[in-house]
Amino acid sequence: MKKFYFFLTALLFTAISFAQQPVLPLDFESTTLNYTFTDFGGGGTVKISNPQVSAGNNSANVARMIKSTGEVYGGSFISLAAPIDFSVNKIFKVKVFSPRVGARLLLKVENETNGAINFEREASTTVANDWEDLTFNYNAISTTNQYQKLVFIFDNGTTGDGSANFTFLFDDIRLITSGGSGLTQMSLPVTFDDITVEYGLLGFAGAEQSTIVVDPTLATNKVAKVIRTNTAETYAGTTITAPAELGFSGVIPFTASATKMNVRVWSPVAGIQVRLKVEAHGDPTQSVETEATVTTASGWQTLEFNFANQAAGTAALNLGFTYNKATIFFNFGVTGAVAGERTYYFDDVRFGAAGGGSSLTQMDLPVTFEGTTIDYGLVGFAGADQSTIVVDPTLATNTVAKVIRTNTAETYAGTTITAPAELGFSGVIPFTASATKMNVRVWSPVAGIQVRLKVEAHGDPTQSVETEATVTIASGWQTLEFNFANQAAGTAALNLAFAFDKATIFFNFGVTGAVAGERTYYFDDVRFGAAGGGSSLTQMDLPVTFEGTTIDYGLVGFAGADQSTIVVDPTLATNTVAKVIKTNTAELFAGTTITAVT
Repeated sequence: MKKFYFFLTALLFTAISFAQQPVLPLDFESTTLNYTFTDFGGGGTVKISNPQVSAGNNSANVARMIKSTGEVYGGSFISLAAPIDFSVNKIFKVKVFSPRVGARLLLKVENETNGAINFEREASTTVANDWEDLTFNYNAISTTNQYQKLVFIFDNGTTGDGSANFTFLFDDIRLITSGGSGLTQMSLPVTFDDITVEYGLLGFAGAEQSTIVVDPTLATNKVAKVIRTNTAETYAGTTITAPAELGFSGVIPFTASATKMNVRVWSPVAGIQVRLKVEAHGDPTQSVETEATVTTASGWQTLEFNFANQAAGTAALNLGFTYNKATIFFNFGVTGAVAGERTYYFDDVRFGAAGGGSSLTQMDLPVTFEGTTIDYGLVGFAGADQSTIVVDPTLATNTVAKVIRTNTAETYAGTTITAPAELGFSGVIPFTASATKMNVRVWSPVAGIQVRLKVEAHGDPTQSVETEATVTIASGWQTLEFNFANQAAGTAALNLAFAFDKATIFFNFGVTGAVAGERTYYFDDVRFGAAGGGSSLTQMDLPVTFEGTTIDYGLVGFAGADQSTIVVDPTLATNTVAKVIKTNTAELFAGTTITAVT
C-alpha cells in the first residue's frame, strides 16, 4: 500500500511539473499551462468555460472572479513563467464582462519575490452585461525592474458580498504598443463618444482615478470622470491623452483674436477654480494655463477659458508654440486633505468661446448611425434607459443602437431617437395619403414580440401616431415595416396636418421586464418608406467577402441554424466572416441562405 501511495504521489508531482506557468498573452485556452490563481482578501478566481459567448468574446474559456466578504482589496494574482518584457509594448488590454457600469479593475504587476516593486493602473467598465476591452497605460513603468506577477482587484476600496453584482469575467490579457489600437488619434472637439477615436486620460497627484464612463445624468452620453482623493496635491489633474501621450492630432488653432477654449463640467460644489493647461506634447515647457470658476453645484455648465489671461505665475500665450495637449485641474490650489474626496466630470472639450455651437448637424432620415458629422442620440426611459450607440456585434464595420430592456422595465419602456436637445429630426417625416410607411432593421434575441414605433411633433407630443410590427426572427437581423395608416389600438390615427419629426421605438411593447426578463435588442437604419424600398447599400454579388462597407450583406438561417450572423473572424481580427450556430434541435436540412433581409 505504501508503494502504491508513493507511485500516485509521484504521478501527481509529474503532472504538476508538466503544467507550466503561462506567459503573455493570457487567454486561458491552453491545456498544458497552469492557470491557477492565488486569492487574497476575499477574492476568488478560477478558469471556467465561457458562459457569455458573443461577438465581443467567443473564447472557449475565461477567468471568473467572485469578490466575497473580506478585505476591500480582495483579489487574485497569477505568476507568469518569465518576467514581463516592457521594452517595447507598454499598454495592457483586458477583456472584461461586468454586471454593471462603473466597475473598476485595478491591474497591478509585481516583482516575483518583492511585492514592494510594483506598478498599477485602474480602468472602469462603461457597459453592463457585455464584453469590452479595458486599457491600462503602463508607459511610466520602470523597465529596469522585473515584474512576474499579475494582480487583479475589482472595485478596490469596496467590500464584496459574493453576489452576482460582484462576479466578473475577464480574458485576453495582452500587451500592445502605444497607438496599437487601430483607432484614430484624438482631435478637438473631444466628446468621448466617437467609437473610432482613441480617447484616453492620465490622472496624477491624487486624480489617478480618471476614467471615461457613461454620463450619470444621461445614459446615451460618455464623459470623463475624475475622483480627486483626500490625499490629492494642490496640482492634482487629468491629462487628456491616449496612452501614447501624444495629445491631439492637430495643433490648437490659437490666433491673436481667437484665444479661448470651453469645457462642460460637473462639480458637486460651486465656487471652485478649474484650471486648464495646454502644452506642446513634445516639450512641456511650451505651455500656457488659465482658470475659470464653477458657479453651478451638482449640475452641468460650460466653462470658458481665455488663454489671453494666463494664470498668475505662469507663462503667457505664445502664438509661436504648437500647443496640442491639454490638462484639466479641478479645485486647483486646494489639497484633498482640505477639500475631502470629491468626484467631478467633464465633457466636450472644444476650441472657441462658450456657446459657439456644435460642429455636428442635426439628424434626419434615414438614421444609419454612421455619419461622423451628424449628432446622433438616444434617450431611453422606463427601463430602457441603457440605450446606447455601439459597434454592431454582428458586423464590426457597422454602428447600431443597443437597447437593454431591464427586468424592471415598464410595459412602455422605449427609446427616443434624438440628440440630447430632444429635437428629433431636422426635417418633417413626409407622410402622404399614399405614403404612410417607415421601416427599421431590428435584432431581437426572441421572435414573436411586438415592436411599436411612435412618431410625434417634437414641440407637441400630443400630435402623435403609433403602430406595431412583429419580430419573426430570433437572434438575427430583419427589417420591420410600420404602416401608420394602421394605428395601434387605442391610439390616435395618422393626421397628415401634423409635422411629425421625432420617433420612439418600443421593444416587446405591452410586456413588463418582470415577465420578460432582461433582454438586449439592437436597431439600425430607420427609414421612410416600405421595407425593401431602397437601401444606401448595394446588393451582394460574387465573390462574397463580408468586407465591403457599401454592400448589403445578409444571412437568413432556418430550421435550427437561425443564429447565423456576420462577425469578426475569431482567428483574425481584421477579417469578417459568417458564423452559423447549428443547435442541438436542428433539423437535417438546417441551413443558411446568403441574402440581405430585404
